[in-house]
Amino acid sequence: RLAPLPRERYQFIAKAYAYIAAHPSEARQMRPEHIGFQPYITEEVWQRLKSAMRDYRQLKAQHQNVRPVEDAILFYAGWLGHYVADGSQPLHTTIQYNGWVGPDPHGYTRGHHIHSQFETAFVDAAITPSQVRPLMTPLRPIGDEWTDYLAYLNKTHSYVDEVYQLYREHAFDGTGTPASRRFTAERLAAGASMLRNLYVAAWVKSAQPIPDWHHEAPKLASASTTESMRPIASTAPSSANAPRTEHDPHIGTVYFPGNGVTTPRLIYKPHPQYSKQARKAHYQGVCVLSVIVGSNGRPENIRVVRHLGMGLDAKAVEAVRQYQFAPAKYKGKPVPVRIHLEVNFRGY
Repeated sequence: RLAPLPRERYQFIAKAYAYIAAHPSEARQMRPEHIGFQPYITEEVWQRLKSAMRDYRQLKAQHQNVRPVEDAILFYAGWLGHYVADGSQPLHTTIQYNGWVGPDPHGYTRGHHIHSQFETAFVDAAITPSQVRPLMTPLRPIGDEWTDYLAYLNKTHSYVDEVYQLYREHAFDGTGTPASRRFTAERLAAGASMLRNLYVAAWVKSAQPIPDWHHEAPKLASASTTESMRPIASTAPSSANAPRTEHDPHIGTVYFPGNGVTTPRLIYKPHPQYSKQARKAHYQGVCVLSVIVGSNGRPENIRVVRHLGMGLDAKAVEAVRQYQFAPAKYKGKPVPVRIHLEVNFRGY
């Protein structure tokens, strides 16, 4: 009813409520929290994993301590695994998640026990890694993670009837039947293959710089934060070996890291505060700011280039205003530079 799904969580919520306004009799089943946010939380966690991997690359290149970011990568990898594994289970993609709902021409069970019997009791009794591993697909590069993950969920959804048919045949009792064991192993292999592909894609894409954002566009989706500092494109021409610059009417010449210009080093950062609206909605995500770090190490000319919404953009700016940096240098002298900062809100 809401297809095609928008990429951003809050666009999805807006679309759901627009549908409710037009179909008030379906209000209860079409509320966003009833439908669920599976693809959105998966996308948001994947973005965090990619960001942490990008931070790892930067710290490694600067010969700095990578242990904290390694811990973050492991945390995000495990968190992502939870949702991708959920996405391999057909009952997680439907309102028929624990007993059939609505018209039932096939006589499927309406009892609230099919879910746990299939994915817990049966898997524990009948499935081993040696059955799953040969069924994994070859590594496939991820083009657009959102599109590929939705295709994965749609494929999973196509097996809902098969789960109910196998259950009706008592194929999930004990160690089941060859058909139920094969089916379950294939679903687990699909989840493992997708998760591996997403891990590899996060690592490969973490090598890409944060793009320059020229327009307001709500994007994804703590109170802790991590920051990634990236040079952004200059409009000023320069020779191959000269540093890139731009002119700011209040500051003068502003440099960009690279070609002899160092990156400013963050030495103090207060945690941003959640807005009441975001905390109530359990909203998480990434806000990207363009910042000039002055020759005195103070942030100036802060602007939002990737909006998060829910009052968090203002909270990110408020926090970054208090940051302190060891300034960038060019030819041994402190200089103002423009960078991008990622402010990640998580852990409401």
